[in-house]
Amino acid sequence: MSNEKDQHSSGATLPLVIIGYGDIARRVAERHPQRAITAFSRQVPFCPVTHRGHWASVAIDLDQMASTVDIPARAIWLYFAPPARSGEVDSRVANWLAAVPDHQRPSAVIYASTTAVYGDQGGAWVDEHTPPNPAHDRGRRRLDAETRFGQWCAAHSVPLTVLRLTGLYACDRLPLERIRAGAPVVCPEESPWSNRIHADDLADIYTRLIARVEQAAPVAGVFNVSDNNPRPMTELYVNTAAHFDLPAPPCLPLADVLAQSSPMAREFLTESKRIDARAIQLALDWQPRYPDLATTLASCP
Repeated sequence: MSNEKDQHSSGATLPLVIIGYGDIARRVAERHPQRAITAFSRQVPFCPVTHRGHWASVAIDLDQMASTVDIPARAIWLYFAPPARSGEVDSRVANWLAAVPDHQRPSAVIYASTTAVYGDQGGAWVDEHTPPNPAHDRGRRRLDAETRFGQWCAAHSVPLTVLRLTGLYACDRLPLERIRAGAPVVCPEESPWSNRIHADDLADIYTRLIARVEQAAPVAGVFNVSDNNPRPMTELYVNTAAHFDLPAPPCLPLADVLAQSSPMAREFLTESKRIDARAIQLALDWQPRYPDLATTLASCP
């Protein structure tokens, strides 16, 4: 144990275990080109072309796990995998935790959750002291996952950071297809509040959290993540269309847009809240590089 403590306090580079390898996971991996990384995903994850450290790609089905999973001990877990699309529990998190041998416990866990756990707040401000009240199964599954990780990490004395994420966007994550298709938006006077975080800002947060673990000063707890600049949802579509010289999307009453929307879109449209994310900024001494939509659009070609 003394050797482990000495390595940890000296700022030793710890391996990363990524569960669920999508866009944000790739951005995080690209920021750690020399590090040992084991990436688990339904499809075999591709190693970033810039990566020069040890890379292991593992195809895994979290719905049908083997009895055990082979992962590096003392790694930092970055759990991005979404729950299944139905039900109120996250059986994938349960399966993952059940498959981890005791001797392969992590140094820390960072779980990507969602502000959907708060449900609809009628446009009110929400911080980490606001009690979760998910209005849909999507939020209930995430809250279940938070609880499972919380219990497991407490039982194994592992620091846990839960990031409740808002809408992820970037130049390559804008709703251009919907705008080009002429999909209607909610008229401004009825538009629900929405909250966003730029994908690169989120990757920067992960990089700082990883560094804090290696400094033996993990930032544990539950944190909201956004650019702290909530705006009516309709602005994203109108301003994006204007930036790319596209016709402004037509606006309709909220009830009419809901009637034409997919089930997931209806969830977003019926959950209005303004996210206060100052806690993560204070904890990490961090400010977003993209503090608002205008800054992001200005960076887009």
